[in-house]
Amino acid sequence: MPVFPRSIPVFGLIVLTMFAATLLAPAYGQDIVLDFLIVGNLQSWVNHLGDAEPGIDVTLVPGRAFFAGLSDEQLYRQIRIYFPRNMNSLLDYEVLLINAPRLDLFTGQQQKMMVDFVGARDKVSFGYPLSTHAEVQDPWLASPLSKAFPVDYDRYVAESRASGFAEWWENRPLRVVSDLPPVFTVFEETGIFDDRIYRTCRPCYAKEGATIWIYMIEGPPGDPEEPAFISWPYEGTDTWSFGVHPGYDRPQWQLAGDWWELIFLNVCFYTLEWETFSLDEAVNARHVKVQLSHFQDFASMFQSISDFVSRVGANTNQAQSTLREGFAVRDQAEAYYLEQRYDEARDMMEEALGLANQAMDEAKDAKDSALLWIYVIEWMATTATALMSGVVVWWLMIRRRLYREVTVTRLSDR
Repeated sequence: MPVFPRSIPVFGLIVLTMFAATLLAPAYGQDIVLDFLIVGNLQSWVNHLGDAEPGIDVTLVPGRAFFAGLSDEQLYRQIRIYFPRNMNSLLDYEVLLINAPRLDLFTGQQQKMMVDFVGARDKVSFGYPLSTHAEVQDPWLASPLSKAFPVDYDRYVAESRASGFAEWWENRPLRVVSDLPPVFTVFEETGIFDDRIYRTCRPCYAKEGATIWIYMIEGPPGDPEEPAFISWPYEGTDTWSFGVHPGYDRPQWQLAGDWWELIFLNVCFYTLEWETFSLDEAVNARHVKVQLSHFQDFASMFQSISDFVSRVGANTNQAQSTLREGFAVRDQAEAYYLEQRYDEARDMMEEALGLANQAMDEAKDAKDSALLWIYVIEWMATTATALMSGVVVWWLMIRRRLYREVTVTRLSDR
């Protein structure tokens, strides 16, 4: 009977542990940066996804430049420049968000690439086609993309052309369905769904078989609530649509944008079968996001002060060095954040903010020192001028007897 070394089971256990850790890495936040490709309207709150979220990186393809004054030729040229050239390039992204584009400006091949992406496993797709403009509606109805998302678009177009949803043009609260996985319910205690900040919500009519996650409520008489966030299975994955209007000036982004960034991340985690946020994790993540935003504000203010004091001859080398240390600590905090180690990220950000404050103080000290020398030099120059003027006056007025008086010469008596 062969005898195996005692180290073999241990070695096998180590290999198995490493393999399991590799499989579970996304679930625990290892490399959670998700590359979003957003195609469509350029003036939109969803374009701001990732502004204060290290876990989201956004690339925009201008498939519809509403109010931008661009011609179809200009839009078509920009689509050719920014849209991925082939399927492999498109698959470099993890998330595709289609935001009311002019699909007639996209080639059939480009639309097929998007459809293939939507059906790909380990990818996430959102579709917002809820425009009231025929330039968006007609091409969407004719596109295979309309079949990939859970919106009953035939009904939506019929209703929008009949009424225009004018009565929905008010601030609405949202209602989260409670008996579903904690994709949205985990954020309920924050109160962001209860606020009446969701203006121009548009009914996201669900196809048969779709799951409704959020309703918009308190709508017009006879139609008090309609779906606001829905999903359904499509070729081995889930696709998503939403009816919260993505206008660029919507208050839901101005007041709750940091939460919505985490909500979109949570939707992606759920679709990718990663571990979703708990409430504590979401709250801690938002706290770190606020710290990161404050650090960026400090860095911007520091640069303004540094530019000013440099013009008056101040030496800001020490302050610049301190801020560089702050950026290094901030980078480490972001790495912890992306690993979902929020307590460590928060502690690191407190240190980074302390260094940013110290750099600000050092820049102000350099400014005060430079201005002090300017004030001293100006005082000395003013004092010297005053003394010289006094001496001249003294010699001319007080010691004038040293000079011989000149008599007036008259040519004749009169």
